[in-house]
Amino acid sequence: MSEYPTLFSPASIGTLALPNRVVMAPMGSNYADERHHVTDRLVAFHVARAEGGVGLQISEHTAVHPWGLTSTRMLAIYDDSMVPGLRRLADAVHEAGGRIAVQLQHGGRQANADVIGRRPLSPSAVTVGNGSRPEKMTEEQIIEAVEAFGEGARRAMEAGFDGVEVHMAHGYLGCSFLSPLLNRRDDDWGGDTERRTRFAREVRRAIVERCGEDFPCWCRISANEFVEGGTDLEEARRFAPLLQEAGYQAIHVSAAIGETARYASAPYYIEHGHLIEYAEGIREVVDVPVIAVGRILRPEMAERFLAEGRCDFVALGRGLLADAAWAKKASEGREDEIIPCIGCNQGCLSRSYSDGLMQCTTNPWTGREVDWPGYPGALREEAGRRVLVVGAGPGGMQAAIVAKHRGHDVTVWEQNADVGGAFRIAAMAPGKSELAELLQWQKGELDRLGVEVQTMTHATVDSVLQFDPDVVIIATGGRPLGPESLPWGGGGRFVTVDEVLCGTAEIRDPVFVVSSGGAGVDAAHRLAEDGHAVTILEASDDPAPMLPAGPRAFLLERLEELGVTIHTNHRALGIDAEGIIIEDPQGQERRFDEPGTVTMIVIGDADRVRHAQAAVHEGALAARDI
Repeated sequence: MSEYPTLFSPASIGTLALPNRVVMAPMGSNYADERHHVTDRLVAFHVARAEGGVGLQISEHTAVHPWGLTSTRMLAIYDDSMVPGLRRLADAVHEAGGRIAVQLQHGGRQANADVIGRRPLSPSAVTVGNGSRPEKMTEEQIIEAVEAFGEGARRAMEAGFDGVEVHMAHGYLGCSFLSPLLNRRDDDWGGDTERRTRFAREVRRAIVERCGEDFPCWCRISANEFVEGGTDLEEARRFAPLLQEAGYQAIHVSAAIGETARYASAPYYIEHGHLIEYAEGIREVVDVPVIAVGRILRPEMAERFLAEGRCDFVALGRGLLADAAWAKKASEGREDEIIPCIGCNQGCLSRSYSDGLMQCTTNPWTGREVDWPGYPGALREEAGRRVLVVGAGPGGMQAAIVAKHRGHDVTVWEQNADVGGAFRIAAMAPGKSELAELLQWQKGELDRLGVEVQTMTHATVDSVLQFDPDVVIIATGGRPLGPESLPWGGGGRFVTVDEVLCGTAEIRDPVFVVSSGGAGVDAAHRLAEDGHAVTILEASDDPAPMLPAGPRAFLLERLEELGVTIHTNHRALGIDAEGIIIEDPQGQERRFDEPGTVTMIVIGDADRVRHAQAAVHEGALAARDI
């Protein structure tokens, strides 16, 4: 019997019978081609999740109208020529044992003006924050959009999909009509709550006209937009029953709009299951199934939410990027083998390493299912080679895992007493303990595979030659630069970021953190949380350029709350007894009085300064090529 009886019990959305309550949340991937058609990459990605036991997969947001596109490679469903490719996707998922629905979307105010060739449309010409001003829709344009949703549903049904989800969340067009902030109309399409639901009701009518009442159709909403004047839970509880009355057969409860998207795809700073209160609040006022989402990453949490009656389904997004077999492993009692999502938002949202394609820091196969067929265990053409991996950081351990899966004889040498390298230290920063879950999984996987890891072992030319490997993978990472990196005349005192994060540094105020490329923010955060007066001297124009938008926003907000002073474009030149010498943004040398205790310089990699995703992916690639 499963340890998660509710999670793996059958359930239904309308006429759609599902084998379990695990839903794959829709996630924009950029896997479509520039004509917005299905590609082999998109098909392979979904097939892997179907094979992994997901009960229902919801495709990424799929444009129902050319004016609703948000990117150059967004999937679309606004033309009959797109149906054959969509059918290929649906058929492939069905053949793999899965069920799949299309999320129907119109970008509205958040459409990409460069892609659509015009100013984006919205119910009202409302600007939020520093955003651009959309164009207020005419009634003719509203009706055109309604009909586009109906036609999109028709095409989805013709392509063989199991249902459709109408996107009314995250600031897009459907959400904008529901929002009291974004919909300021005083006609039949806006005003009070009921009139703001007219767009949603008309979309449902258009879908029923083309597909019948029995074709499964539900909607996704933002139950809190996290912006003053926008939808909150109280308002969502008013309009949710109206959506049920309109015929939507389930409600998928998310949160946020574009300007507050960091709450929808929350990073490691936010607790798991952070949106469950919104799903629970909606479930109390509707009789149709409710899908919960929001950092539900572990099966025990999913089971608890379901068993407590707080929701009827749980949706995983990034958790299923990290491990396509999440559901299969959980159902078989192999929870410890689930590759963790660590909330870094690097591969899935930032995508700086992947040319805009959705990938995952902890799982290098995600998005590469076509490029790396059978990863990691099916590539054994030359198995049995003697492989030595030097360095047991995330890159080295990933290399060892892949090499062992390929059938090689693998040994890992690590000069420290524990594995993890600089990433282990990074996980000691406030709010970042979740990063260590990647290292824990990698250590567990090495144990399961029987890979020998020798700690306190320093590699030298002689020791490597004596070991006599066929292949050596160097994964030693980088080292923080020490006092010798800055000219100094005495009187100032240096400690390294490692000493700060490990808690071994002796600190006295005031503290100056000398940073380049954002390398100092974690040390500054730790010191400020400990009550020190901290000033960051950042050489670049951004105190945290390597962080994706969500983690960056949360971190900078916290630093401001803690009173940390940040000076960007201030390059440290040296230190002496009288203070720190810097070059200011105008290129002038000047001195900060009262020399600081902490100086932290860029942490480098063995190759060049980047991030964990690069280390993990390149470690996997190095082993795959053996």
